[in-house]
Amino acid sequence: MTNKISHKSEYENNPFFVATNGITLLFNLARGVATIMVVISVLTFFSNVGPSDNPQKDAESFVSVLSGWTPEQWLLAAGATLILSLAFVMLVALFGGVSSYASAEIAKGKNVALGDAFRIAFNHLWSYVWLQVIIFVKLLLWTLLFIIPGIYMSFRYSLAGVAFYDSKKNLRGNAAIKESLRLTKNGWLTTFASNILFNLVTFGVLQAVVNTGVNASLYRQFEAVGDKKPQAHWLSWLALFLPFILIIALFTFLIALVIGIAVGGSITS
Repeated sequence: MTNKISHKSEYENNPFFVATNGITLLFNLARGVATIMVVISVLTFFSNVGPSDNPQKDAESFVSVLSGWTPEQWLLAAGATLILSLAFVMLVALFGGVSSYASAEIAKGKNVALGDAFRIAFNHLWSYVWLQVIIFVKLLLWTLLFIIPGIYMSFRYSLAGVAFYDSKKNLRGNAAIKESLRLTKNGWLTTFASNILFNLVTFGVLQAVVNTGVNASLYRQFEAVGDKKPQAHWLSWLALFLPFILIIALFTFLIALVIGIAVGGSITS
């Protein structure tokens, strides 16, 4: 379906509303895609929960098993690992393409059918994988300089997938990345906070949903305003400094706790 609905055209710099507006559009225009993103978000979240009770023991046991392998077993394991890794990359790229395609269409106010999203993502799978490889290599090089440039550029590149699926532009590879850089120019902080703030509030449970909606919302309004963007909202600055504030608060609490224990111990003695 290509029916359109009207949505707000003004620039929204409050990162919380950027996220909620994008999520609302996602569920209004691409309910099937939204449902898939919810499932992916929940599975991803719970796959990162519940680490091993004794990781050192698990690692030692794993090394012990590997030490008894024959060369043939090593070769078989390497081949299986390569095949599984390739399958995993393709699967991640497929769902990433579905998300990016949905964001591109939602940014135009179009309805997105789940079947169409998967079909188009599959048809452009290899080109999209190549785009992600380029982004990965660039981010790796930026991260080698220092961690902060890698984080900064990851958000500057965040709209490359949406630009890739924008049928009016037909951009591939570096061209899509350059378009993301153009769109996010003078808007990095809003891009960062719009993706991070709502994920912090929801503890990252709905990350895939948030990212799809945020990318659609930001892509639409960045296209409209060009390079001259309004100043970042104060919530964006809060999202930027919040991790440092939490670390300082935790460090202060630990120091106070240690001093309290030490003082209490000296008094009782």
